[in-house]
Amino acid sequence: MATQLDEADLQAEFDALARRAGIEIPPERRAALLEGFRDLRKMTALLHHPRPATSEFAASFDVRSITRQIP
Repeated sequence: MATQLDEADLQAEFDALARRAGIEIPPERRAALLEGFRDLRKMTALLHHPRPATSEFAASFDVRSITRQIP
């Protein structure tokens, strides 16, 4: 997925994804939803790059501890 799109490409992608999902965007909500989509793409780009182990959050846990599989 490209991280930088010009405005026309961003709007075209937004429209295509909405159509594919079967969502009809009311004209009065389009600007706000498009802005949210723009922000979502920025956040997604941040997640898709290598990070060091030191960037792991401190609240990590072993899934077995919540499923009672650890004696």
